[in-house]
Amino acid sequence: MEIVQDIDRPDVGGVAPKMDALALKARSLLSAAYLVITASDNLVSSVHIRGAFNTKDKWTNGIFQNGLYFQMFIWPEKGKRYFSPDDTRVTVELSNCSHELKNPKFRKYTGKIDRAIEKIAVWMKSNEVEE
Repeated sequence: MEIVQDIDRPDVGGVAPKMDALALKARSLLSAAYLVITASDNLVSSVHIRGAFNTKDKWTNGIFQNGLYFQMFIWPEKGKRYFSPDDTRVTVELSNCSHELKNPKFRKYTGKIDRAIEKIAVWMKSNEVEE
């Protein structure tokens, strides 16, 4: 089997992903018991937000998907493959989450970057658990 590699992608050769600044902003504004935020330009520019509302020791068998987990993506606005520093609009969507969350629904949103991160923060706040 052959691995597909896009040699034209922007992050080849040690160049930082185009959405790295957005990932840093999200890291500074969002918090959860477990939270990993990464940026990539592999096939498309994206920020991947992977988190859980309970700590690793509460996950059955130590498996991420057995906790109160969620995965979200921030992409460039529809029709764009790579993010540009001039872009002011992004799309944010919930990829998947635990069915046991208090509020497992998140409506896909396309709009200003600050508003997108704010929507994520509000959704995360509505799902926080007290340990």
